[in-house]
Amino acid sequence: MTKLTRLQYALVLLNVIFRLYSALYMIIGDCDETFNYWEPLNLLLRGFGKQTWEYSPEFSIRSYAYLIPYYIVGKACQFLAGVSPVNIFYAVRIVALAGITSLCELKFFVTMNQFSTSVANWFIFLSTISPGMSHGGVALLPSSLALQTTLLANSYLLSATKSVQNKSVERNLIKAAGCYFIGGILGWPFALALGLPIGLYILARIAKQSTSPSVLVSVFVVAISIMVPVVLIDSYFLQKWVFIPANIVLYNVFGGDGEGPEIFGVEPWTYYVLNMALNFHAIVPLSIAGTLFNPVFTNLKKFSLLVSLQLIIWYAIFFSQPHKEERFMYPIYPLVSILAAIFISKVFNVLKKISVARRLQFVAKIATVLLLFTISVLRIFNLVENYAAPLQVFYKLAQLPSIPGDLVNICMGKEWYHFPNSFFLPDGYRLQFVESGFDGLLPGDFYELKSIVDSTTFVPMNMNNKNKFEPDKVVDLATCDYYVDNSQSESTPQLLNPDLSVDNEWDVLQCDKLLNPHGSHNMLGKMLYIPTPLRKWIPYNVEYMQFCILKNRVEKQHP
Repeated sequence: MTKLTRLQYALVLLNVIFRLYSALYMIIGDCDETFNYWEPLNLLLRGFGKQTWEYSPEFSIRSYAYLIPYYIVGKACQFLAGVSPVNIFYAVRIVALAGITSLCELKFFVTMNQFSTSVANWFIFLSTISPGMSHGGVALLPSSLALQTTLLANSYLLSATKSVQNKSVERNLIKAAGCYFIGGILGWPFALALGLPIGLYILARIAKQSTSPSVLVSVFVVAISIMVPVVLIDSYFLQKWVFIPANIVLYNVFGGDGEGPEIFGVEPWTYYVLNMALNFHAIVPLSIAGTLFNPVFTNLKKFSLLVSLQLIIWYAIFFSQPHKEERFMYPIYPLVSILAAIFISKVFNVLKKISVARRLQFVAKIATVLLLFTISVLRIFNLVENYAAPLQVFYKLAQLPSIPGDLVNICMGKEWYHFPNSFFLPDGYRLQFVESGFDGLLPGDFYELKSIVDSTTFVPMNMNNKNKFEPDKVVDLATCDYYVDNSQSESTPQLLNPDLSVDNEWDVLQCDKLLNPHGSHNMLGKMLYIPTPLRKWIPYNVEYMQFCILKNRVEKQHP
């Protein structure tokens, strides 16, 4: 391994700091992460949790196998005396999410450093500071696993394209293919599309007789060795033979009338343009330029072409889909940084060779670093400043003591999608929903039995895959011990549907500010955090509401 310089050690430290910050403070931006992954993980570790229709054995389109690595980390924490459920959540985030993402970034950085110090430095810098990696790299989502395996796969792909020994090339190609299979079979099946270029590359090498056809056999064996435990684990939890990735594809691609992802909303193609701009700002145009120029004008032509093809394939597939979500872009986040790093390194190398621009090259490089760093930090702080209230409020609730006897109900209405997860609930507390006007299907509850397998195989009533509201998913407000809702005013909580803050039966325990989606904001205020002293000169307007938890003074009514 090439010895790192002081600058590179500083970049590695910066990466660790950013990932640790995200693990501790970054928001959970997608309720799918909460209800489809954190809640089933809570079931495996604590015996209860909210259940979505995807986990009903009737539909079976979510994998328990994906959760096992995180279960192992959580179980290890449970063996340590005094580790609270909320600290298990943060341990999983720090070790198994942010930690693994950082290790994958550093793996690619070290590999690239063997071939180009400049590109390696730019990559680790751009990947570290990008807002997209700050939340995508700590999310408990299969697409985040695909993000991690994409980094690993491309580190092996880089070694394969730069190696001169056929045996080394073959080993690295097999490892790269294995990473794609982990991301696609254990994680998200659509991520397998990223492996198409490497598959074509292997076939091209076989056609030229520079690679043995036995590589295909090895790749097949690797795929089977990943597929078999996934099938066995999911089949054990559901007590029937099942291959979840196939079910996911069948539902999303071949769903019947009133089914499929489109029922959860559709967006124009510009959705991803704006989304990528928010998550990578100036890095995006650099990556687009890299997609076009890197395969032609750099010393990493072959590798750049394979990376560019991955990005083009992904954009072609997902820009054309009516249903769009931010997390669908997670697997290609590393590719954006890789292509941008190769391109910007080439630009500065060219400037360094031009006598007229040589003196300006250093100044331009420093200015570029400071600009990219500042925009990224302000965007990351903006996300935490404007949207972290659910984590902060529920952390307060997580400190409450367990109450023996009847279960304590924590109820949510129109703010149901901001629930972080049940790791924030002390033992004996359960999340419930009350009527709020939402007309889609709310999560139900995993059936609580002594055996986890009994819970995972139990077929709940009134689940559907058409997002139709079911009244048995809500409870009466009178059964609630605590109630979580928002206000329309930053100064005094005025909770709506119902307004409980003016009711003598309820006490406000904790409130934190949350961006009001219906408030008056300027564009800058929604996008970037501006330090308070600078707001005298920079137009900044953000309207907040209060995200509050209230305690019922009256003993609840039992059905």
